[in-house]
Amino acid sequence: DINVCILENYPECSNPRLFYIIPYFCGQHPRCREPGEWALERAKLNVNENFLLVGILEELEDVLLLLERFLPHYFKDVLSIYKNPEHRKLGNLTVTVKKTVPSPEAIQILYQRMRYEYEFYYYVKEQFHLLKRKFGLKSRIRKPRPRPEFFIPSPLETEEPMDDEEDDEKWLEDIYKR
Repeated sequence: DINVCILENYPECSNPRLFYIIPYFCGQHPRCREPGEWALERAKLNVNENFLLVGILEELEDVLLLLERFLPHYFKDVLSIYKNPEHRKLGNLTVTVKKTVPSPEAIQILYQRMRYEYEFYYYVKEQFHLLKRKFGLKSRIRKPRPRPEFFIPSPLETEEPMDDEEDDEKWLEDIYKR
């Protein structure tokens, strides 16, 4: 089971590159393939400078709303399409059989092995929440999954829209000029 795999260091559960998303955001530099602070910081920089939006799956509906706002030509009515019952049927064709929850010990080991990945995830999540606030989109409050606080810093939580004087359309124009 997943606990044995993690705790006994089976290759499919112990190789950090199996879980490694940072290289996709870091770029083509050889150092982007090695887990570490350099690749993490480069990936963060690229998220800020080269991407209009990086969303998170847990808040997919908000990602779709922002895409529709930023790129209406491509994403018009995307949320209503996503919520369509016919579309929902297609998304539920696969399920995990005999799904087990990892033990707290296994989760702690995964957090240690994937610390850069988690730091990157929480950074992207923070940036996504800031973008949502900028455009007046409130975060839906859900009970967060428990995580060992001693490994991962708490992300910024944004629940109310910011009162920002900057014009949203001007901000988007600046993005398109890049």
